[in-house]
Amino acid sequence: MNRRTLLKGVAVGGIVPAAHVGTASVENDTATASDDGGAVDDGASTADTDDAPVSVRIVEIPETISSGALLEWTVEVENPTDRTVRPTVEYFVDGESAGNVTLTIEPGETERPFPASYRTEPVAQDENVTVRVEANGDSDERTVTLLGVDELNEGLRFPERDPSVQPGTTVHFEVGAVGPDATQTTTWWVDGENVGDTLTDPWQGVYYAEQNAQFWQETFETEGTVDVVAGVEVDGEQYRASWTVTVTPDGLVDPSIDAARPAAGILEVDPDETTTLEIDVTDPDGNLDRVVWWLSQADVILGESTVTGTTDTASLTVDGGLCHTCQIIPWVITADGTFTSDVVWMVDDLDTDAEVPDIGDGEPGSGPDADEPDEMDDGTPGKKTDKSGDGHTTTKSTDSTADSTCSR
Repeated sequence: MNRRTLLKGVAVGGIVPAAHVGTASVENDTATASDDGGAVDDGASTADTDDAPVSVRIVEIPETISSGALLEWTVEVENPTDRTVRPTVEYFVDGESAGNVTLTIEPGETERPFPASYRTEPVAQDENVTVRVEANGDSDERTVTLLGVDELNEGLRFPERDPSVQPGTTVHFEVGAVGPDATQTTTWWVDGENVGDTLTDPWQGVYYAEQNAQFWQETFETEGTVDVVAGVEVDGEQYRASWTVTVTPDGLVDPSIDAARPAAGILEVDPDETTTLEIDVTDPDGNLDRVVWWLSQADVILGESTVTGTTDTASLTVDGGLCHTCQIIPWVITADGTFTSDVVWMVDDLDTDAEVPDIGDGEPGSGPDADEPDEMDDGTPGKKTDKSGDGHTTTKSTDSTADSTCSR
């Protein structure tokens, strides 16, 4: 089975691009562009201009904010020299890089780039962080207090207990909707690293609308303990949900998809008839819970099936047609949060003459050819998996776009 996570590496709170005064690019170390297109020797090299001394200071930053919120600050950079300079301003939060911006400053002038921002991790108790800025040998820093925030109601977090899993196991995490009419976003951290949020993939919005929850999936490769934290913002208020995952050889394992009816592979459908799908699923730990049926490209949930025990059969009947070449991707989720998914079928609409690409050997788990850049290898819309080397599975977007519609 393919094991995967969603959205990793797309982080909220990156530095907002700075507005700056544009100048003609320098073509060599000693010349800048003149009005008539000729070169004018100003006696200063590009390196001298970029490294010229400047004065940098933080001029706007809050003393306290609710942890989980976006921390913003504004800096001023002054050019005390008699020539134009292009310093790069670097930002750090507790010693970790928080981005940079390069701007152009005329002699004797002071510039303010757009405010920088950083999504803070929600904490249970007050903590301090240090924001530091550096530019051409000068620096400034401030301490900001992150206020502890309330834990999300236990009934809104899934799984309810801290999971203990074997290496290579994927866990599906959820936070439920706090209020029916509230605006809610969730950002996720794994061992202090901001790994993604609910605004970065269309499936997140669909899942929230259909399942009333926001999700994250993480594959744990290395033995030890890993902290997973969800920062939940509801109409400007901050909450947190947290899990400590223990990765151990005697922990839980992923469920599996063992068989499919019709046979996995190309699924021929008649748009005027209903289509019934079945998969046999197994959870060695005996806690099967549900199967969520996804249709790729159209980015919709076809339905949900309840499963129980160690082995069970999930079935789904779909009325009407399914979009041509769309992939049907069951998500198998246990009550413990362990998870698996796979591309089981690719739709061949019999009313369409277009060819359907080969998606594998017809067995669950084969999926599409992983070498084809326009196909998927893990059940994620437009994603390819990649090992980061940090003990977790990461995903990279292939910028796939939906070009079909689906009738349900």
